[in-house]
Amino acid sequence: MGAKEKGIRITLLVEDEMIERFARRVLEALGYATREMFFLPYPIGKGSNKQWLNQNYAKQVKIFRSKANNQKIALLVATDADEMQVLARRRSLEEVLQTADPNARNEKERIALWIPRWNIETWVLALSGEAVNEDKNEKTRVGKPDLRAVAAEFVRQYRELQRGETVDALPSLRVAYVETTRIAETA
Repeated sequence: MGAKEKGIRITLLVEDEMIERFARRVLEALGYATREMFFLPYPIGKGSNKQWLNQNYAKQVKIFRSKANNQKIALLVATDADEMQVLARRRSLEEVLQTADPNARNEKERIALWIPRWNIETWVLALSGEAVNEDKNEKTRVGKPDLRAVAAEFVRQYRELQRGETVDALPSLRVAYVETTRIAETA
């Protein structure tokens, strides 16, 4: 049974337009309908989006937890690691949550974290078949990508890994595939 058949509504907390467009396409490819997705409006040109995301993460987890027992919902948080390592960015989100709520994100909660190394363009390039160095910011190499094709490749690799097949993917993408199972276990 796919995510669409489950009727899971998903809230997306993202830091910029490119991540939003990427996430939308991937979720559609996983079977979510547009009407099941709610993107929180992120600030445009009003300071640090990463700081805004940090401020809203704990709030959105609290809202999620208040509804999760009686509604089929999920929360997807997508933020660039920038110069940080992916695990360091993840730890920073865990610290933000711990400050507001002593309960860490647990394995059964439908809360997923997508954290591309440097920026989402790293994933777009890799999923487009380009050679990518995750230790280098390659944002300027991305022109106008075909995000439907990129999303289809993300889902293809995700499903292959779910079947136990070997996939040659960036380390940050491998983490994202594991995180995706939290919101789309059977998609």
